[in-house]
Amino acid sequence: MARNCKIIAVYFGVRRTYPHTYKDTIKILEDSIKNEIELDPGVDNLDTVFVNHDCGIIEANDFLNSFDGTKTFSGKIRVLHRPWGNGAGMSPGSIDYGFKKLKEEYDYWFFQEDDYKITQKDYYKKGIEILNNREDTAFVGYDMYHITKSTGKAEKILKWIFQVPILIWGYKNCLKKHNLVIDSMVNLRKKGEFAYGGGVMGMTHKKYLNQVIEIKGKLPYPNIPNPNYKKEFNVFSKNSVWNIVKTFFVYNKYITWYWLHIILAEIDFTRVYYDIGYRIIPYPEQDNLIYSYKKGGYKIRKID
Repeated sequence: MARNCKIIAVYFGVRRTYPHTYKDTIKILEDSIKNEIELDPGVDNLDTVFVNHDCGIIEANDFLNSFDGTKTFSGKIRVLHRPWGNGAGMSPGSIDYGFKKLKEEYDYWFFQEDDYKITQKDYYKKGIEILNNREDTAFVGYDMYHITKSTGKAEKILKWIFQVPILIWGYKNCLKKHNLVIDSMVNLRKKGEFAYGGGVMGMTHKKYLNQVIEIKGKLPYPNIPNPNYKKEFNVFSKNSVWNIVKTFFVYNKYITWYWLHIILAEIDFTRVYYDIGYRIIPYPEQDNLIYSYKKGGYKIRKID
């Protein structure tokens, strides 16, 4: 019998958008856990693993730990805490950590970030069926609302805009990979392929994950520290030209760091399957599939 797992990547630190603080994150996780308990995924076993990128908020960690072992609709909740590691990796880093810890225990894997929830009954069962019916497919993306065909003009412009910031902020070791991933994405979209799955949300099997790790060493994400710009971000209120200049440059370092995670983590996390001879495909479009806590409503998904 296949063993099924779902990883939800958790972060309790301050964010630019909702949930802004750990108290907001606790609020949405209360609802997310309720959803895991009540929603029928269509399979008779499914453990939900919350992998917390531990930024040291004890109250939040205790909250999450209190649910460890809680029974869900067809399994139980498990809680892992990933070391902070200077803030590197974001959600894909947590997924890599969780998979490496538990890879011998599960066959099918579903990945999700903590500010979303899936609300369609049987979503897991249908994902497995889609994956098993396509020998050329290694990942079923649930958040693929992107237009597939593109000239790549916008991507090429952004690629060159970030060349200098990447070098200025000391990320030159990421530059070659950054350019290769964007070029690959452009070529795939010109062919009408889905170049990546949004928000790393989707379904795969351990055999594909193991193949990626065998070749790449880890599931894709850049191992670069978070510059933690928020410590400097409010100095505009101070009457100091130096503080304003310093804030401007620290913030732009954060933008570059964040951009590299978009390209080398969120996009490359699923694009990488093309490198090993597979494709990624979208979960069939359905209404009311993905609820976004940030938006306070369902995501509009468009598949061309």
